[in-house]
Amino acid sequence: MSYKEFTKDLQGDTLPNVMILWGKETFLSDWAAGAVADRYATEVSRQFDVLEFDGNEADFYRIEEACETLPLFSERKVIVVDDPPSLGGRTAADGEESLTGYIKNPSPTTILVLVCGEKIDKRKALYKAVANSGKVYEFTPLAPPDLKKWIRKRIRSHKKQIGERELQQMIEESGYYDKDSDYSLYHFENDISKVILHSEGDVITREDIQISMSGNTDINVFTLIDNLGRGNKKAAFDMLTDMFLYGESEYRILALLSGQYEKILGTKQLLAEGKNKKEIARILGARDFQVDRFLAAGRKYSEAALKEILGKIYSADKKIKSGDMDSRIALELLIGEL
Repeated sequence: MSYKEFTKDLQGDTLPNVMILWGKETFLSDWAAGAVADRYATEVSRQFDVLEFDGNEADFYRIEEACETLPLFSERKVIVVDDPPSLGGRTAADGEESLTGYIKNPSPTTILVLVCGEKIDKRKALYKAVANSGKVYEFTPLAPPDLKKWIRKRIRSHKKQIGERELQQMIEESGYYDKDSDYSLYHFENDISKVILHSEGDVITREDIQISMSGNTDINVFTLIDNLGRGNKKAAFDMLTDMFLYGESEYRILALLSGQYEKILGTKQLLAEGKNKKEIARILGARDFQVDRFLAAGRKYSEAALKEILGKIYSADKKIKSGDMDSRIALELLIGEL
């Protein structure tokens, strides 16, 4: 079951009495738990008929007792349990076996919501009981059409508009769809707020996005590389300082620098071999817009210059790992040399 299935069940009032919410996009899992509570409780009744438990600290016998208690002022009582231990692969809590028994025959006046993280142990009895008696909703990153709707909705709530080109720019600069990206809707929501704050007119501009979006580290490193290619050392050092301030490690920045320059070189070499953009994207495991960036960056360097840059990066990496030089100093000296 997916985000769309959950939305359909929520709007059609066909939500099950027990459910698991989990998946990589934890923002959506948390949103869904709140949406269930909002569906069945008012502001007044919420303090009586919506109960939230920390799965790592809660008494599961007490959770079962709460599930069996009738709602006071709402159509249904909502019980939310955050991070049940066994579903996350940890030791089951006391009373979890009893709660599993309850789940097989849940109260029709209660909705039990188990909110998990990005991973879940499907071998556990608790999971199997929910899968048999209720539903398991997995929240993966939003598909492009849904992400665009999600962004537009938030921008419209601030009485502002965004064009299709700017919307696509925002998505690309975020790195939301980049392989191994940890950029989530939580990051996106924060970046949208910054874009809104910077925007002075009724329409979001490309400048608003460029200045305000923090994106992910991959995008920031590529921006640093782009500044180096343009000969703008100051902007490159400013970007490096910003990444340090955000807590990014020197080791990760260096690894990304190496990886990005290797792909720029690889793109240049594949292009020389007669490969087209689609073929290059497939070989490098990159998206089309990333290949466009690699191609643009590659035009600023010869193949020999890129190999020289990679040699300097490998040398800096060796000095850091051998303990010959402090990691931050080595990285700053490297940027000064590129």
